[in-house]
Order: sequence, then C-alpha cells, then structure tokens
Amino acid sequence: MTESATGLVRYKIRTFCKRDGFAYSEHLAASVEALRAIIEERGLTLVSAEAVAAGATQRRSTRFPLLVFCQQLLSLLEAGLQLVEAVDTLLDNEEDADHRHILAQLQSNLRAGSSFSQALQASPDTFPPLFQAAIEASEQTGGVAEALKRFVAYESQFQVLRSRLIGALIYPALLLSLGGLVIAFLLGYVVPRFSVVFVDRLQDMPYLSALVIRLGLAIAANPLVATGFAVAALATLTGGLVHPAARSWVMDAAWQLPWLGKRIREFELVRIYRSLGMLLRGGISATRSLEMIAALAPSRSRQGMQRAIVLVSEGLPISIALRQTGFTTVVSDRLLAVGERSGQMGDMLERAADFLDTELERSVDRAVRLMEPLMMVVIGILVGGIVMLMYLPIFELADNVG
Repeated sequence: MTESATGLVRYKIRTFCKRDGFAYSEHLAASVEALRAIIEERGLTLVSAEAVAAGATQRRSTRFPLLVFCQQLLSLLEAGLQLVEAVDTLLDNEEDADHRHILAQLQSNLRAGSSFSQALQASPDTFPPLFQAAIEASEQTGGVAEALKRFVAYESQFQVLRSRLIGALIYPALLLSLGGLVIAFLLGYVVPRFSVVFVDRLQDMPYLSALVIRLGLAIAANPLVATGFAVAALATLTGGLVHPAARSWVMDAAWQLPWLGKRIREFELVRIYRSLGMLLRGGISATRSLEMIAALAPSRSRQGMQRAIVLVSEGLPISIALRQTGFTTVVSDRLLAVGERSGQMGDMLERAADFLDTELERSVDRAVRLMEPLMMVVIGILVGGIVMLMYLPIFELADNVG
C-alpha cells in the first residue's frame, strides 16, 4: 500500500540523544504529534520535522562530493580540530539535505564510539573501499591527515586526467552533432521541396541523385516514422553509454582496436598504479591492496589481477607479478624493479603513473588535432555531396536544353 492509502506522511526529522548527539532520519507517521510520541518512546528528543512531498523520496540525489569533503576535513584537522569537531563543523555548514543526512550518520557513528574507518563502512555507497582502507591503515599509526592528503592527491590526479580526456572529446562530439543536424535538415526539409520538380524524372536521373531524392521524399511522406528512427538511434546510443552491460561491450570492442585499445590500457594502468601506490604508502599489504583493486577493476582485467594476487601471496615480488600478468610497460617495469630494490614501491608506482599520464595526454592531444580536420573534411564531403547530387539533375537539364 502507498503512503497516501494508509494515511501516513513521511517526515525528515532531526533528533537529539544525550549519548549520540544529533541525528537525521526519516519516519512515517499520521501527524507531527504522533511522530513526537514515537520518538519520545525511544528516549529521543524531536528537534525538527519536515514533511516530504509525495514522490520526493524517489528523486535522484546528487552525488556526494567526496573530494571536497576530504579537502575540507583535512583543512579542519590541520587547523587543530578533533575529528568529531571537524565533522560537526562540516555538518553545520552543509545545506544539501541528502549530504547532511550522510554527514549526520557519520557524526552519529563517531559519537557512538566507532572509529573513523568503521563509521565510513556504514555508508559503502558514499565512501569507496579504497578510501576506507586508506583511513583504516592510517588509524594504526595515527596519521589520518596523511591518509586524507594521499587520497586527495590520488583523486585530484585521476579527476584531472578524466577531465582532460572528456574535454578532448567535446569538440569532435559537437562537430558530429552539428554535421548530423545539417544532413538531417537537408534530407528532411530541403531535398523534398527541391525535388518536387523532378518527381516524374527519377528514372532518367543519375542513380545517386535519384537515391537522395527518394530518401528525402520518403522522410517527408513519413515524418513520424523518420522521427521514430532518429529517436530510437539516439536512445540506443545513450543506452550504450549509460547501461553497464552495453558500456562494457563497447569498451571490450574498443579494446580490440589497435590505437584505441592501447590508450584504454594506459588509462587503466594509470588508475591501477595510483591506487596501488596510495594503498602501499598507507601501510596496507601488497596482497590486500591487489585484492581491493581487483574488486574495482574491469572484467577484462580482473582475471589478470587475481593471477597477480596468487603470485604475490606465493612470495613473488609485486613488480614481477605485475610483469607476468601483463600490467606493466617497458618503462614501468624498470621503475617498479627499482622500487622493489629500494623499498620505495609506492613512490615508484606514482612515477610510473605520472609517466603514463604524460604519454596518454600527448597521444590523445595528437589524435584530437588530427581528428578534428578529418571530421570537418568528412562532414563537408557529405553535405557538399548531398547538395551536388541535388543540383546535378538541374545541370543535366540545362545541358539538354542547351
């Protein structure tokens, strides 16, 4: 039964407990008075209650800004605040209701006596396992601030790389979109109106000219069908980018392409090296670090990561295990070997990631510089070809008249 059918209202409430402090939650009740009675029976004090409109709970919440949270928390800790005080400050400063709920749950767990890592584990969808593991390892040495610094550096570098790759694709995507719109306008609007004069002469036209005119006339005669095909194609493309299974299939297909597959592999290696370097520098064992990375790795890389875990657990150095399972390049292989000998594996993994990051950026930049003029040429040929095929019957007609 729905909430309206039962006569109950969903409330977002703030409660207070002497032991745990303030907390946020949601409850169903017939009225605020009935809600207050329920809360007081549990030994809590109702501070505020806000009715949630029907369907509001189905609204998709914005993603929790983990990087901003870590940066702000690090600043407060370095300023001398205790962890609980810093979380209290962030909670009081937060305006988004969904983010306040996450921080309130974190605050409640900390005040109940949980460690920071245990409090983070209560929200696995918000705080990823890598972050939880880094904090858990730092608690053994008392260096939570250092763990936050490492995670901020890791997340910042990864977001910068991802932003560069996305930015490099924006202009080509715009070119394709505009080119597609121009071609659709020509075929759906210009060609049908232009070809009225030549409907009776299609058999005498050049094959390609007649094909373009027939296509334009078909679109004009069935606009709903043409629109349906366009919407279906757009929905299929969007689904391929959004749906996990379709996206995985697209990535597996792209992996098989010579140049693109190599760039995707470099991108994955950058992420693996940075993640592994952060965990190793945080004091986490190599086996456990690899297990955590394997859980987050794409399906095509998971089997190799599992093999590397077995090799490391059998006593093989991590640099050799990664080499034998195909997770190294010529440069990174030598850097990891040096890190193994010097005991600075975490730092060498960061250096290997930086080297691959630079190579990847340079390769993508060259590809985009080459792809942009090529795309303009292709779109120009398509648009110009359609226009030329439209005017070709006129030229032939003029020659016959002459």
